[in-house]
Amino acid sequence: MDEKVLLDWKNANEEVYSKFKQDLEEQLLKPYHQTILDLGDGNAELLQSVIANLYAVSSKDGFDIEKLYSKTIQSGEVSSYCLCCYLQFDNGAEHLAKVFAEKSEEPGAKEIIDAIAEYKRLFNNFKHQETAEITSNELNVLTLRRWHYDHPQEYSEFTALFQKAYDGDMTFVQNNFFILMEMMSFNGVKGMMKIVASLFPGNKHYEQSLSATESNPLKERLESLLDSSLNDSAIRERLLHKNPYLFSIFYWLVFDNGFLHAADLISHNFLNADAPYWERQVGRRAVEALINTSIDKAHYSKSQWKEMSQKIKKGEEKQVINSVLIEAQSRRGRKKTFVLLEELLMPKHAYVLTKEIQNILFEWKKLDDTDTILAFLFAALVDGKLTSAKYNYRTFHAAMREKFPDSNINIGYDWGEALYNAIMSEDFTYNISVSDAQIKRGRKYVTDIKLRLLSVINPNIK
Repeated sequence: MDEKVLLDWKNANEEVYSKFKQDLEEQLLKPYHQTILDLGDGNAELLQSVIANLYAVSSKDGFDIEKLYSKTIQSGEVSSYCLCCYLQFDNGAEHLAKVFAEKSEEPGAKEIIDAIAEYKRLFNNFKHQETAEITSNELNVLTLRRWHYDHPQEYSEFTALFQKAYDGDMTFVQNNFFILMEMMSFNGVKGMMKIVASLFPGNKHYEQSLSATESNPLKERLESLLDSSLNDSAIRERLLHKNPYLFSIFYWLVFDNGFLHAADLISHNFLNADAPYWERQVGRRAVEALINTSIDKAHYSKSQWKEMSQKIKKGEEKQVINSVLIEAQSRRGRKKTFVLLEELLMPKHAYVLTKEIQNILFEWKKLDDTDTILAFLFAALVDGKLTSAKYNYRTFHAAMREKFPDSNINIGYDWGEALYNAIMSEDFTYNISVSDAQIKRGRKYVTDIKLRLLSVINPNIK
């Protein structure tokens, strides 16, 4: 390092360097949590630049000033020159080390540092669990059901972790806190802290939240999560690589009343009579956001929440739920039924029936590359009483597309549904686009397919 070159630059830029030093040392005096909030607001660009430069030249023995000097000469960045001068001429390395050590002793700092370490640990573990084999690029609700059907153990571990939270094990809460930071694009810990800060009176984030169009700062972000989370590149990549925890979360929310369970857990921890005021404030906002978001975006119904409220004797949780339901717009619940083919069929015969349906589908596609066979298959299953419950044709069509993606089954189901209804109709009030000849032909195929399917589960049928 040429110390004279560096000193000449410092003397020629005394005013710039003086401001750098003053701003940096003012920032270093702030509490740890305020520094993180400032970074999130973009009010600590200088500190961010310093941290980036120090990270690039740090080693187990401290800061490599020679390396920083070479980087500075090459880039010509003013902030790099300032930092180099600070470390070389103002005992900056020792001062920074002392400040960082003091900050680590601040109240709450250990929790933040530990949280960052846990954040890294969680996602390293996620990376380890992800598979090299990528799922289909079509991520949808049936993808979740398929994953759950094939991975009961992983989902059981997820729900067990949730139950432990009632006994004081905060692993579930902590993991999902980290997940939310990524899924909601909060820019990590500092972003989440901004959201939490907006719930407390007396700071600028709270004042900003009051003047915003959305009175509850969590609700808008939850709704955005459900609208666009699968389009977020980081989340989509983990889902495509079959991340078990993320699949569990989405399945839990969509099919296992996860919003209700989450609200109950938050109430259990934050809305009890002994909780301090600030905890109850956070709890109220979180429960409000969960209720409104679940109804607006996840097709939960008001009746589901009313049923939960009726089970609660008294307390703030009941008051919060009831007050939100008065304002919430009513919904009819989930508009679609999502089941896998195996779930649609009689449980004890699902495996053999699925195999035979695959054979029939393959044979038909070789002779006639249309979806007509789907109407015949479903009619045969219904007529042979081989389904596990009463489903409509659309549900069956979606289940077949999910189970046999290589069969090129069309997304549209109008023709298949019309043909199925015509075949099953007894009073001939079927779709007029289906001819009598097509119906007669279809009923013959349905009878043949029904006998074939019945013979698979009972070889004595002739």
